[in-house]
Amino acid sequence: MKKLLLFKKMIIVVLLVGLSSAGWAQILYEGFNYATPAYIGGNGDPGSTSNNWVTHSVTAGETTTMDINDGSLTYTGFAASTGNKVYLFSNSNATSRDVNRAFTTTATTLYYSALINIIDNTQINTFDNYFMHFGATAGMTNTTFGARLGVVKSADGLHFQFNIGNNSGGTPVFTHSGTDLDFGTTYLVVVKYDASVSPTVATLWINPATLGGTEPTGGITNSTGTNPFPTFASICLRNNGTTPKAYIDEIRVGTTWADVTPFSGVGLSNKDQSLRQTSIYPNPATTFFNVKAPEGKYLVSINNAIGSVVKTSEVNTTGKIEVSDLNPGLYFVTVENVKTNKKEVHKLFVK
Repeated sequence: MKKLLLFKKMIIVVLLVGLSSAGWAQILYEGFNYATPAYIGGNGDPGSTSNNWVTHSVTAGETTTMDINDGSLTYTGFAASTGNKVYLFSNSNATSRDVNRAFTTTATTLYYSALINIIDNTQINTFDNYFMHFGATAGMTNTTFGARLGVVKSADGLHFQFNIGNNSGGTPVFTHSGTDLDFGTTYLVVVKYDASVSPTVATLWINPATLGGTEPTGGITNSTGTNPFPTFASICLRNNGTTPKAYIDEIRVGTTWADVTPFSGVGLSNKDQSLRQTSIYPNPATTFFNVKAPEGKYLVSINNAIGSVVKTSEVNTTGKIEVSDLNPGLYFVTVENVKTNKKEVHKLFVK
C-alpha cells in the first residue's frame, strides 16, 4: 500500500514538473484584457505608466494616448483571442509615443508574435519605418532595439509589405517581404531574434505554414546593423508620423516557435492528432480530400491563410471535397457537427 501511494506521488510530481516545463518558455502574453476606456504607457513624459506598459520616448509635453479599443483580432487556426486590442494612431500632428512592457529572461534567442491589422495607407510611407521590436532594457530608458518590424507602402499605393530590420549601428537596412498585402486584413506575424551570434539575426514570417510544433523552414532574414544586443528585457511598440495606423493584438514572447504560435485545434496541439475524432486525407491534397468523422452530419468550412472562407460543404460521416479550384498553399479546414456544434480544425496543404 505504501509503495502504491509513493508511486502515485511520484506520478503527480512528474506531471507537475512536466506542466511547469511545458509552460515555462512562454515569457509574456498580452491580450489587452483591460476594461475600456483605457490606454497603455500613460499619457505623460518618459516613465508614464498604465496597464503594464511604460513610455520610454515621447514628444515633450505630448499627452496623446495609445488607446485600447474594444474587440479582439482573430486568426483562423490560432488560439482564441482574449480581451481587446491596442490602436496605433500614427498622425503627423500628434506623433511620438513609444512604449514597452518588461519581461525577464536569460535566453539569447527569442520569438515574438502578434496579430496585426494595418488599417489603411494614411501615414505609411514608401521608405522603411518600424513600429514593433525587442528592447535590451525596459522602463523609461530604452534605446537599444532589435528585431525591428516595419511596413512600407507598395508601389501602387494600394497595398503594403511587412519588412524586418536587425538593429542599429553601421548601415542598417530593412529586408522587404516581397509580398503585397491588403489593408484592413488581420495577419499573423512571427519574428525571431538570435542575439547569440555576431552580427545578430532577425527572421520574419507572415501567416506561417506551421502553427505550434517546430519552427518552419524559410522566413525572411536580416543581419545588418552592428550594435550589440546584450540582453532581452522588453517588447516595444513605436508610434510616430510615419508608422502605420494599425490594430495590434495577441502579443506573445517565448523561447520556442510553439510558445508564440499556439494552434487552436479545439484545445489540442498539433501533436495531438491521434486524439481527434475527425480526420482529413490525403494531406497534402492535389484535387480533393476526404473527411472522415463519427456518425452524424457535418459542416466543413475551408478558410485560406488570411481567414477568408473559400468553400463550404456538408458531409455525412464521410465525404469527398474538391480543391482543384483552390490555389496551392495553406488552408484551415473546420469540421463542425451540425447537431452538437463541436468542431475541430485541421491544417490542409494544397499542392
